[in-house]
Amino acid sequence: MPQNRIFGYRRISCALTLAGLLLLLLLIGLPAAFEHYYADRFYPGVAVWHVPLGGQRPDEAAAHLEDSLGLDRPLVTLHGPDRSWAVRPADLGLRLLPAATLDAPYRLGRGLPWPQNLRAHLRLLVQGADFPPVFIYDERATRLYLEALAEQIAVPAADAAFTIEGTTPIAHPAQMGRALDVDASLEAVAAALRRVAPTDVALVVHPVTPTITDAAPARAEAEAILAGPLTLTLADPREGDPGPWVFQPEQLAAMITVQAVDGVLHARLDESLVREYLAELAPQIAVEPVDARFHFDETSGQLTPISPSADGRALDIAASASRIVQEAAQGQRYIPLVVQTVPPRYPDTATAAELGIVTLVAEGDSYFIGSPSGRDHNIRVATPKFDGVIVGPGEVFSFNHYLGEVSAEAGYDESYIIAGEQLAIEVGGGICQVSTTAFRAAFWGGYPIVEHWYHHHRVGYYELGGAGVGMDATVYSPLLDFKFRNDRPTPLLIETEIEEATHRLVFRFYSTDDGRWVEKEGPVITDETAPGPPLYELDPDLPPGTVVRWQSARNGITATIRRRVYDADGNLLYDDLFVSEYAPRRAIYHYGPGYQPPTAEEEESSG
Repeated sequence: MPQNRIFGYRRISCALTLAGLLLLLLLIGLPAAFEHYYADRFYPGVAVWHVPLGGQRPDEAAAHLEDSLGLDRPLVTLHGPDRSWAVRPADLGLRLLPAATLDAPYRLGRGLPWPQNLRAHLRLLVQGADFPPVFIYDERATRLYLEALAEQIAVPAADAAFTIEGTTPIAHPAQMGRALDVDASLEAVAAALRRVAPTDVALVVHPVTPTITDAAPARAEAEAILAGPLTLTLADPREGDPGPWVFQPEQLAAMITVQAVDGVLHARLDESLVREYLAELAPQIAVEPVDARFHFDETSGQLTPISPSADGRALDIAASASRIVQEAAQGQRYIPLVVQTVPPRYPDTATAAELGIVTLVAEGDSYFIGSPSGRDHNIRVATPKFDGVIVGPGEVFSFNHYLGEVSAEAGYDESYIIAGEQLAIEVGGGICQVSTTAFRAAFWGGYPIVEHWYHHHRVGYYELGGAGVGMDATVYSPLLDFKFRNDRPTPLLIETEIEEATHRLVFRFYSTDDGRWVEKEGPVITDETAPGPPLYELDPDLPPGTVVRWQSARNGITATIRRRVYDADGNLLYDDLFVSEYAPRRAIYHYGPGYQPPTAEEEESSG
């Protein structure tokens, strides 16, 4: 064989050997280079939610994945009733967990024997592998975001309303509101976030119905009330009764009140305001019942009426107010008030046995013989006012209450009264004779004395007949009164009498005798004080040169009377002191023109 052919074969053989060696080196070196390059990178074919990560290091892959998924871009659009909000998932609490998301994709093709890793790599190159991302969702962030939106979306409901302008009722319609249903909207948003894709979410908004839905009935009712004046009347008026009472629409408008029933407004007169008005009206309508007055017939033991009883009347405020409210709502313009009959405590049909007025229990008297005509007249005018009066159990008798007005119109004349240091003339002088006699009857009857006043000076009339000093009682309405309490369980009948022959005034008390008796001590006289020198006063109406004694001088004294009241068993009921401090009284003379009063020295020497 030629040398050059042999040499050619050898060269081909070497080339083939070298090619084989090179191929072997390539087969061995390429995987090594591949593994070296991807030692800290994701292998080709690895993806998370279709985002390829091959060739990227984990930190690069994390940033790429966050950007590709769009978590920092507005992906969710929330639609409200009249506007929309584009929101990032991150603002709604959705966050990617990169480490947890990339851990499994990064470990794919690693950590196994190289043949298994090689097969994994080849599978990735052919088939690829797509992994789901790992998210964390904080529902609280979504709730906070929606609660902030709720304030923007909310429209408060407006209740129907009712007003009165002047006397014109006006109904204002209700307005619907709206409110975001945060819980329902949160469920819809949470479902959309799971898609991590551009999504529209319709927020759940509910209508808000107003509490008060209708004011039209109130307007109609108010119109009926305000249709004209409202007149209150008495159903059975007596002569001289007050009324009627008229409310003009302007007054009625101020008394209208509104209330809601099942979401509907209704108007009516405010019953409390009507009651306030009626409470002021009640005294005008009230008529006090009149008790009968009686005399006790000691022979028959029966009562004889001397003046009839009469029913009284009282306004029933509650019933009247209720009637006014109801009838005014029906458009009535004339409404009668509701009144109640008030029966007398002691009707003229009462009997002595029923009342327990069966015997004489006390008597007081005084004498007014020698009284001037005016004083005598006044005693006779005042005395009958107490005749036949009944004082109930526990009741306090007031002399001034039964006496009434003291005036010339009431029939009284002018007469002497005590006015400071000297006598004066005034209408009603002499009435104290009557109060003194009433005091004495109460004193001897053992009744508790509630109010008692003595006179400023001693008065001779009250010491006639052996009564002694300190047994008087002055009155001067309304400042000074005489009062006693009927402390017995039965009524007390007062009878008065004037014995003409002796000018003796008598008060007799009839009731049931409980056996009590009275012990009197005194009067004990102390602190006697002499009066000052006489006073002389010019009276231009007296004849010239004359002098008249106006009042005589009397010493001042203190008179103390003790009264002890015992019950039937001798037990002490009351122990009273009546102390009368009478001031001294100077003599007073009136003189006519031309008379020269004596000097103080002349009076002293003559005295």
